[in-house]
Amino acid sequence: MIIRSALSTDTDPRGAAAEICEAVAGFAPDVAALWISPHYGPEYEDVVSRVRDTLNPRNLIGCTGESIIGPNAEVESAPAVALWVASMPETRVLPFVLDQNDLITLETDEDWQERLGVSPESVPTFILLPDPFSVHFDACLSHMDDAFPGSTIVGGVASAARAPGENRLFLNDQILRQGLVGISLTGNVRVSTVVSQGCRPIGEPFVITKAESNVILELGGKNAYSVLKEVHSHAASADQELMRQGVNVGRAMDENRRTFGVGDFLIRNIAGIVENKGLAVTDCFRAGQTIQFHVRDAASAHAEMRTLLGSRLEKMDRPPAGGMLFNCNGRGTQLFGEKDHDVRLINDVMQHCPIAGFFAAGEIGPVGGRTFVHGFTSSLILFHET
Repeated sequence: MIIRSALSTDTDPRGAAAEICEAVAGFAPDVAALWISPHYGPEYEDVVSRVRDTLNPRNLIGCTGESIIGPNAEVESAPAVALWVASMPETRVLPFVLDQNDLITLETDEDWQERLGVSPESVPTFILLPDPFSVHFDACLSHMDDAFPGSTIVGGVASAARAPGENRLFLNDQILRQGLVGISLTGNVRVSTVVSQGCRPIGEPFVITKAESNVILELGGKNAYSVLKEVHSHAASADQELMRQGVNVGRAMDENRRTFGVGDFLIRNIAGIVENKGLAVTDCFRAGQTIQFHVRDAASAHAEMRTLLGSRLEKMDRPPAGGMLFNCNGRGTQLFGEKDHDVRLINDVMQHCPIAGFFAAGEIGPVGGRTFVHGFTSSLILFHET
């Protein structure tokens, strides 16, 4: 397996395409991934066609993104094009397009397996790039988890648009304004993921004793809002300040565990307080689930990501050949106050691992064996030979 990546900030579309193609030249890729900032519109087609004509990839996928990630830099809100290419011998790569009608009509596991053209026995890896304005893509993740148990699903939501029709999705010779594009990978390829949600727990875990839809009403038999206030009152002053800026709820993905560590929670935001007793959260909950309050800041996000990267590397029998990075557009300098934080950290922990990707309007990745759309998250997929 050979993986290479490249980045160009040339404002001329032709120059940018030539620069990234020259940087990765030398073989015909089985997969090419292309991410383009909105500054090159409406000449997206020119960039895509020049990449395809020059490199002749067997499969190409990509989309537009607000900010672009290259092998050594994160270019935020400025012209940039990133290219990721891979030679994957004995790997089957199958492209697909889905629209909202597909997501409505694909009802059974067999429907999904037939539509995507892969069997669950092959345990595929999926890379998904949805447009947020035209498909309710979050619902399809659960269907795909059920139809392909044990599969890995990652990706990022196109983020270069403020209105419907402004994003572009790339799939081989197609340039689309809506829907969802993706590829499946089966055969001689292994993947691993690092989903860093950028939070750390505060206080103790609590069991939900009453909930209605997305409102947590009671924790351990007590008014949920009063429990939150109690956690705040016992927190250190620095943590109290972070809580005033925003509190998150982490749902334990394995309720049978007695202790929890980094990566054991699915993080969701508290959207508001309901009648001075309930906590409205951006997900649905039920009685019996375990939650813990979380806070987010630059130091917490850095520490969590470094811990997860190090833990993942320790479990590998060999370093990864390369990876794709899907970052929240709320990370970068907005969170860390410095440029290139996440890609530099990956390069520091996993050297000689070509990276490319983009800042997304939602990051797709697994937590606890299920796939979710995240916020303020870094979703990294790493590729290995079997």
